[in-house]
Amino acid sequence: MSIRFGEDTLIIPALGPIDIVGSCGISEFVDLNLANWVTFLVSFGVVTTGAGATCDDVTIAVQGSSIGSSLSATIIGFDYRLSSAIATAGWGAITDGTTVGTAFSCSDLTSASVLIDVDPADVLALGEVHRWVGVKLTPTSTKAINVAVTAFIEPRYPGNNIPSST
Repeated sequence: MSIRFGEDTLIIPALGPIDIVGSCGISEFVDLNLANWVTFLVSFGVVTTGAGATCDDVTIAVQGSSIGSSLSATIIGFDYRLSSAIATAGWGAITDGTTVGTAFSCSDLTSASVLIDVDPADVLALGEVHRWVGVKLTPTSTKAINVAVTAFIEPRYPGNNIPSST
């Protein structure tokens, strides 16, 4: 998979960058109708509120849907890797996410990213009409959390003008 100019990968900004300030942050749902695979990059800014302040833990969940919104969404399993903080090299081990979401410590998320891999077959397992997927971020309290989500989709038909199923 190559990301050069998005010709082999469909790149979709799915959320933010925004401050979710104590409420759920829900990304846009992406359509997997013409996708072989999807990976979300969830990037966090500073997750604390200042010197000596406490910070929020965040639960990340992946949702599958039949209508492209969280109204009919079901949480599904996923795999993820947590990066090191900005300007330090490295990614953690590939780890299974759960079907209730996975909690991350704010100290791990500050200036870091989470790569989330979703197998479209896991979404399809919800039923044949399920083809949409998105990311839900739930903080534990009302502290400021800056986050952005980008979807990287491996399309069935790559090229300069990637076809859309919508």
